[in-house]
Amino acid sequence: MKEILTRNLGLKILSVVIAFFVWLAVVNVSDPQVTDRKEIVLDVVNGDVMTKAGLFYETEGKRNTVTISYQIRTQDRMNVTSSDFRAYIDLADYYPATGTVPVYVDVLNNKDYLVDSVAARPAVVRIKTEQIQVKDFDLKVNPSGFEADGYEVERYELSEDMVTVEGPESVIGRINSVGIEVDIQGLRTETTGTAVPIFYDANNNQLPLDDRITINVPEITYTIKVLKSRRIPLEFEVGGQVAEGYRYVGLQATANEVSVVGPDAIVSAIESIRIPASALNLASAEGDKLITIDVEDYLPDKQNMSIPWNSQVSITLLVRQLSQKAIEVPTNRIIREGESDLNYYEYNQDSIEVIVEGLSEDLDLLDVSDLVLEMDVSGMGLGSHRGSLTFEGLSDIFQVVSYSDFQVMVMSKEAGPGMTTAEEGSEGSGQEPDEEPEAREAAGNSVLDASPESGSMEEPYGTAPETTEVTGESSQEAVQ
Repeated sequence: MKEILTRNLGLKILSVVIAFFVWLAVVNVSDPQVTDRKEIVLDVVNGDVMTKAGLFYETEGKRNTVTISYQIRTQDRMNVTSSDFRAYIDLADYYPATGTVPVYVDVLNNKDYLVDSVAARPAVVRIKTEQIQVKDFDLKVNPSGFEADGYEVERYELSEDMVTVEGPESVIGRINSVGIEVDIQGLRTETTGTAVPIFYDANNNQLPLDDRITINVPEITYTIKVLKSRRIPLEFEVGGQVAEGYRYVGLQATANEVSVVGPDAIVSAIESIRIPASALNLASAEGDKLITIDVEDYLPDKQNMSIPWNSQVSITLLVRQLSQKAIEVPTNRIIREGESDLNYYEYNQDSIEVIVEGLSEDLDLLDVSDLVLEMDVSGMGLGSHRGSLTFEGLSDIFQVVSYSDFQVMVMSKEAGPGMTTAEEGSEGSGQEPDEEPEAREAAGNSVLDASPESGSMEEPYGTAPETTEVTGESSQEAVQ
């Protein structure tokens, strides 16, 4: 038996070797070894290491998968799936100098089918870090649309008045405000709903929601309170006196009415809201005076009424500096009241200068034809008298400051021209000379207050001389 086994031993060993290689060749041809690949989700472990350090992290390029490769027989490929592997990075291995961590791969199932070890591509992952910022924002409401006519939103009640936002500094820094948007179009009754907080930039443009940001309240519950409303006009009263040489000419307000809400019976009974003179005091103003008021302070019933929007109103009291203008007026334009048919009346000069005060733009339009001069001569006896005028026809935007002195000479028609003495008057009439008190001649110039009616009187005595502008202080006697 031993001889049978040992006979031609070399040939037998050679045949076994050849048979092995033949088998190996057959196996490799019929079931070859191949390289297979799988895309595996990349897990992150020990992320709290970064969080505790106050850092936000993310993989470069926001990578969340890796590709693994392995050797396997062709007939075994169907037995291995992606779920048989786990790929992960451990942030405890983070190296700040390079900003990278290695990728680890664990084979969870069907390890026996694998011919060789598993390799991951990429083998390392770069990590980007940024400081974490936590910031509080007051929650605001941005309404869209308009309430129904006669109704107005009184207030918004929110489940949260403030929200806390957390995320990378570069993202939080772009947020200027946080709010919710609600639709109030055609609203008539109280309404409740929910809304998701929205981020806005400095230009009040909506920012897209970033998945790197967390907010402590993801949804806000709101209630819209609606009341009956009515627009009520404002009544402005102006008090105080402007400085000398200035005039108050009116006011401008950012609003002449406000929308007031409250019980219908109370709101409907109010005709206007009075802003008292104590709030709008000129107080020796020498220019425009800007005053801002809160109309709610002047509501007649603050307990039951309110102004939900725009209760602040700015009022500008308009004050202008006065100018003076000198107008040359012919004395033949003077209308004599109470003159006697028995006397002549002559003046010692052909014209007088009248100083009128007003706003420069009004004075530019003032002409001699706009002045109506009157003089009462009923008490003047024969002789020379100082002229005393009153002015009619000027509107209340002008005031006569003064006019130049002039004399009126009264002469008797019976005595003829030039006979103005008491004796000549006595000779012509056979009567005693008219005794005229000196006090009458010494009466000062006087001017009646300007009439509120404006307009001009037709000029009966021809064309008036040109007017001149007075820029300095008038030297004429002030009109009483």
